[in-house]
Order: sequence, then C-alpha cells, then structure tokens
Amino acid sequence: MRERQDEQVYSVSEVTARIKAVLETSLPVFWVEGEISNFVHHTSGHMYFSLKDEKSQLPCVMFKTANRGLVFAPESGMKVAAWGRVKVYEPSGRYQLYVEAMKPAGIGALAAAFEELKRRLAAEGLFDPAHKKPIPRFPDTVAVVTSATGAAVRDIIRVIGERFPGTRVVVVPAAVQGREAVPEIVRAIQLIDEWGEADVAIVGRGGGSLEDLMAFNDESVARAVFAARTPIVSAVGHEIDTTIADLVSDRRAATPSNAGELVVPDRHDLARTVESLRSRLGMAVEAVLTELSGRTRACVKAYAFRLPGELVDRLTQRTDEQTRRLFAAVTVRLNTADTRVERLASELRLADPSHIMARGFAAVSLIPSLTPVRSVGDVSDGSGVRVTVADGSFDCEVQSVAGKPGRTS
Repeated sequence: MRERQDEQVYSVSEVTARIKAVLETSLPVFWVEGEISNFVHHTSGHMYFSLKDEKSQLPCVMFKTANRGLVFAPESGMKVAAWGRVKVYEPSGRYQLYVEAMKPAGIGALAAAFEELKRRLAAEGLFDPAHKKPIPRFPDTVAVVTSATGAAVRDIIRVIGERFPGTRVVVVPAAVQGREAVPEIVRAIQLIDEWGEADVAIVGRGGGSLEDLMAFNDESVARAVFAARTPIVSAVGHEIDTTIADLVSDRRAATPSNAGELVVPDRHDLARTVESLRSRLGMAVEAVLTELSGRTRACVKAYAFRLPGELVDRLTQRTDEQTRRLFAAVTVRLNTADTRVERLASELRLADPSHIMARGFAAVSLIPSLTPVRSVGDVSDGSGVRVTVADGSFDCEVQSVAGKPGRTS
C-alpha cells in the first residue's frame, strides 16, 4: 500500500506513551468496587489480581509498600473497594489499576476482616495484660490524639479541667477518618514518645459506624499503640464499639469523656479523702495523747515520784557500799601480788651466780672454746682453763687430774 505523505508514522512505544499520558492525566484517583479474581501474592510482596463485575474486569497491582497496612487478607472471590489510579504498563501495553488502599466491601466483610486481625494480633500477644503499662494517678501533662475540631477533644478538655484543674492538656491533631487517618495517628503517637513530657496519652474519636472506625482497627495503629512508651488510653466511639486499638491500649475508655475521667482524679473526691484522713489522724493523735496522759498520771502516783529523796539516799548508800567493797577487794589483790613478787625476787637473788661466787665458788671453762667444765673428764694434763671468780677471772694450765671422771649432762 502506498504511504501517504501527509500522515506521520508512530512507533508502538510512542503510541503506548500517548495512551499512557492521556489516561494518567485525565483520570483522577478514585474508588472502584468489584470482586477479586486471579489473586496472586507474589514472593516479592506485591499483589496482582483483577477486579470484576458482571460485565468487565480491571487488572490491578498493589505493591508491597501499599499492602503492608491491610487489615484483612485478600483472596479470590472477595468483594472489595480499591482506591488508586489507572496507569499504563508500557512493556505489555495494557492499563491497570495501581491500588494504594483497599478495604472489604460491605459490613459483613469489614467485620470478618476485623475478626481476622484481632485473632492474629491476639496470637502475637498484643492484647496480653502483662504488657499493659500503669496509668499514673496524678499526671502533670495529658496528650490527646484526635481531630482538633471534633467534639471528642472538647469533651476531654472540659472533663479534665473540671476534675483536676491545672493539668496541662496538649492536643496532637490527627485525622480520625479517611485515608490520611492511619499515618497521622501513628505519627502523632510517635511524636508524643519523642517529646517525652506527656505522662499519659488519650487516642480516640467520637462514635461512628464500623467504616468510620476503620483507622482504629488498622494494624499499623495497633502496633504503634503497643510500641508506645507513654501509657495510652483509647477512647474510640461509644461503649458498644470495641476496636483493635481498645484491645491493645493500656486502658480502654467507653467514650472520650470517660477517658478524661480515667486519666485524672476528681478534685472533690480528693478533698473528701483528705478531710477523712485529717479526721482519722486527729482521732488517732487524741487517742495517743489520752494514753500518754494516763501513763503520766500513773507514773506520778508511783513510789519513786512520791519519795524521790529517799530513793536517792538509798541509791547513794548502795553506791558507797559497793565502792568500799571494790577498794577492799583491790587492796587484797595488790597485797597478794606484792608478796608474790617479793618471794620471786628472793628466789632470783639466790640463783644469781655472782652471789654464789661471792661465797668462794668459781666457774671453770676450757680455753679457747670456754665450754664449762662439769667433770674431771672434761680436762686432761696440760689443758688450758679459765677460772672465773666473783671479781674477775684468770687462766690456768692443768698439771694433773685426780678423781674419777663423772657423767656430765
């Protein structure tokens, strides 16, 4: 066929790029409802599936970063609502919905997703009472995570102000409904921990339908509440509404107003308690004083108080007697010790060699060893000996030995 000169020829890639540009710029982000078919949860973490109704089907992909926060497990045959934008996947030249958020369609499906998440988190121990942190009795600062314009924040501030004036209330605003609610609530809880000045935090909103409370049934919010270092009181909905956040939190309040009642004491109750303690203390002091007064009167009537001079005289006499006995005993002991010392001194004088030598005795020892001579057997003719007398010594030579040698020891 002859090519027309006035028509431009496009490549396949150029045509696909034009279609992509038209689709992605003309179609806004939207919700689409349908039944899941051909569902595949790839090992990469991405989800691939189609949404279909009676007449058509729409290819979809939900990447790992988007599906991580799902509160239910999608599967083929499930009816869902997906939020995203249509884009063209150029390698295959087909359009598909890039899903950024997804929820079960219909109340029954939402309830089923709620029960599934509750079962899974309970199995992990997130609801275990052992992990619950105590709520301080007298908090200085209360942080509140909720909508800055809703009735819940006004109720909380009013109740805390009425019950315990002076408590600082810091509002950390966050969306409590819609697609922005989950990340804003999670970030608000993290900011409170990073700030570190709140003694307790209230996280909640007013009542609503199950769909309205979806943010508080989200797994990311549940894990943020569980991981928080600051004690958290959940205050979601009315008493009949129980959310995952209620189950994970350290304390659950039926309503936002009830949360305000739980985190601070009632000043009127405290005043009554103080008055009761003051009265009991007064009665206790009066009873003690009465008992002491009776004991004092009994002591005054006692013999010691009636005749104190006589008691002192008796004690003085007894002291004098004990003193005399002590001096007598000491004197006897000293006299005995003196007698014994004198006897020992006399014995030592008698045993003194100088006294013995003075009576004409002498000590003889061999030269040069100066070994004492105790027997004639210790010397022989010609032996040199030294003779020691009372006033000195002199050396001699043995001329002869007479007598029979005796045994020396």
